[in-house]
Amino acid sequence: MTPQDTQAFDSLLDEAVDQQRRRVLRVGAAVRVAGALVFLLITSGLWVAGREDWASYPLPLALYLGVAVVLLALHGKRFVHWLDVAQSGVDVGLVFWVQYSALPMARFPAGIAGFSLGLFALVVVLSSLTLVRGVAYTTALLAAVAQAVLMREAEVTWGSVTLAAVVLGMVAFMSQYGPQRLRELVLDLTRTEMERRGEARRVQELAQARQTIEQMLGEARAQNEQLLALQRDKDQLIQFLVHDLRSPLSALTMTFSWLEAELAIGGDLQLMQGVRSGLAVTGRMERMITELLDLPRLEEGKLELRPQRLDITAIFEEVRQAFGQAAQFRRLTLEVEAPVGLVIQGDKALLMRVVENLVANALRHTPPGGRVRLEAGNEGGAPYLAVRNDGTPIDPLLRPRLFDKHVQGAQEQGARSGYGLGLYFSRLAVEAHGGRITVEEAQGWATSFVARLPVRGESTRAA
Repeated sequence: MTPQDTQAFDSLLDEAVDQQRRRVLRVGAAVRVAGALVFLLITSGLWVAGREDWASYPLPLALYLGVAVVLLALHGKRFVHWLDVAQSGVDVGLVFWVQYSALPMARFPAGIAGFSLGLFALVVVLSSLTLVRGVAYTTALLAAVAQAVLMREAEVTWGSVTLAAVVLGMVAFMSQYGPQRLRELVLDLTRTEMERRGEARRVQELAQARQTIEQMLGEARAQNEQLLALQRDKDQLIQFLVHDLRSPLSALTMTFSWLEAELAIGGDLQLMQGVRSGLAVTGRMERMITELLDLPRLEEGKLELRPQRLDITAIFEEVRQAFGQAAQFRRLTLEVEAPVGLVIQGDKALLMRVVENLVANALRHTPPGGRVRLEAGNEGGAPYLAVRNDGTPIDPLLRPRLFDKHVQGAQEQGARSGYGLGLYFSRLAVEAHGGRITVEEAQGWATSFVARLPVRGESTRAA
């Protein structure tokens, strides 16, 4: 049992023992009343019959009977609980008074003294009903002293006095030993039963807890399977929608290409510029569609890369041309800073989309009049691509999750724009090349996305 259980058990046990003690003491009080009444009737009858040697008994017995009746009536009241202990001393005093008064009138004083031993033994037994060891032994000591006085008054030898004291001591011991051993036995049995019940309760609680946990795990697994099924259905629906967008987009691209060819022969230069911007937009839309289609294969590591030598300056210029009008519309400066002739090894389509995603993200978060820079270089022999802007800094709490799937900043969530896939795709694409993409601190720029690629000649892993 736990300490709390043990404390609660001991408290209940003490209460139960106290209740039994009060019941036993009530029986003892009733025995005193009955005994006093019987003795009073017998002694009074003998006295009335002319036996003068019994004349000293009726008065003290009558007084004692009155006290015993009052105590029996008040028994069980807590304010007279202490009288159960004091009653033993009264019993010894009564026996001594009656017997000592009877000695001068007795024909055989030694017989009176010997008869007193039985009365004192009865008093000791009654005192043991308190279930308090000290009360029984104290009563036996008082009774032994009173018995010794009576026996010496009757001129009984000291040897007999000593034997009487030993008898009273043995009566006190035996009257305590049996109930005490029985009480200990009951306590042991009760504790054992309580421990058995407690262990059974703990086993039952553990079984119930295990059943509850298994039920919760089952429900969680079922919910997880439902979520996975919904995610698969959503991804499949997106794939279908994106795939169906290719047909009208292809028709639009063909239309722009035809217009470009027609305008190339003496056409309006301004109109030609608009057609080429339209071609750039449709080209970007086609790459976005391809990005959405490639995303599941990147997640599963099944997209096969097509590495080749890439001129970073050419890629940056192509991206700047695609976003030129968008930057001009937002009154932003789109810069390119890259060493001439810097070549990297990678999949052009994937890396182009990475740069486009980072530029589009920078344009959204840069206020009018700001700057966006496309930067490339070598650090420690390893190439890097960076897109920097002087717009709103990224929340530090968002940075650790920025490249996770469907993660968006407060601005995108409030505007309900995008699905949080651009940076996620960029991370998967860079990692497919064996590199990594992070948000780094750069002097003079609020935000810097930097993709670091492996050294040229190192093997590029599949995603």
